[in-house]
Amino acid sequence: MVEKSTKRRKPSALPSILSLAAVMFILGLLGITVIGFKGLGEYAIENSSIDIYFSDSVTEAQAIEFQNNMNRKPWVKSTRFVTREQGMKEMGDKYDPDFMNYVETITLPLSVEVYSKAEFAEPKFQEQVVKELKKNPQIEDVLFQKNWLETISKNIQKMQIVYMILALLFIIISIVLIQSAVRLGIFANRHTIKSMQFVGATNSFIIRPIILTFFQYAIIAIPISFGLIWFIIWQLPDFMPNGEWSTMMFEFRNHIQIQKLFIVSVSIAIFGVLLATICSWWSTRKFLRTKIENLY
Repeated sequence: MVEKSTKRRKPSALPSILSLAAVMFILGLLGITVIGFKGLGEYAIENSSIDIYFSDSVTEAQAIEFQNNMNRKPWVKSTRFVTREQGMKEMGDKYDPDFMNYVETITLPLSVEVYSKAEFAEPKFQEQVVKELKKNPQIEDVLFQKNWLETISKNIQKMQIVYMILALLFIIISIVLIQSAVRLGIFANRHTIKSMQFVGATNSFIIRPIILTFFQYAIIAIPISFGLIWFIIWQLPDFMPNGEWSTMMFEFRNHIQIQKLFIVSVSIAIFGVLLATICSWWSTRKFLRTKIENLY
C-alpha cells in the first residue's frame, strides 16, 4: 500500500502580494487625486483676472507701457491688453442685442486683464494689489472676483484637510493590512521557524529570509498597483460615454502635473517597500518570542 505524501504545501504568496498592492493602490489613487484637484484649483485661480480700466485720456501706447510694467511683477503670470474694439466685440458675444444697443451709445475704456500666479492668488493679497492700483491716476477702476476667489480658496483648504485625514486613515489601515498578511505568512511557516530555533539558529538568521521575501512581494506589488491606477485615471475615461462625468475626468487628468506625479509614485513605492520590510521584521521578532504551546 502506497503511503500518501505528508509534505506540507508551500504557502501562497498571492494574498501577501495582493494586500501590498491594495495598500499602494489606495494610497497612490489618493495621492493622484490630491494632485489632480489641486491642479484644477490652481488652474481656476490663475484664470481669475484683475480687470484694470483706464481713464478716457489714456492712450493705447500708455496702456501698453503699463501692461509691460505689470508683466515684470513677480506675482504676475500673464496679462492681456483689451482695446475698445475688442471690448465691444467680446461684450457683443456675451450679451443680448438690446443691451448692446445701449452699450453702443457709450465709449468703452481701454483695459488690461492681469492674471496672477496661483501662490499669489489669495483674496487678501489681491485686495492689497487693487488698493495700490487704484492710487494710479491713469486708472479709472479696478475689479476682481473677490467672492469667487474666496470660495475657491476655502474649498481648496477644506479639500486639503479632508485628504490629509483620509491619507492618515489609509496609512493606519495599510499598516494593519500588511501586518495581517505578514502574520499569515509567518503562521504558515510557524513549525519550520520553531524547528530552526531548536537547532540553534539565531534570530537574525531566521528573520533575514522572511524580510527578503516580503521585500520581493512589495516589488512585485508595485507594478500591479500602479497598473490599476494608470488604467482608472488614463484609460477608463476613454471608454466612458460623453457627458459631464467624462468631461470632468478628462479635465482632472489634464491637470495632473508629471513632476508631482513622479514624486508621489516614487514616495508610495518606497513607503510600500519600507512598510513591508518593517512589518515583517517586527512581526517575526514578536513571533520568535512566542511560547511553543501557543502554536497549537
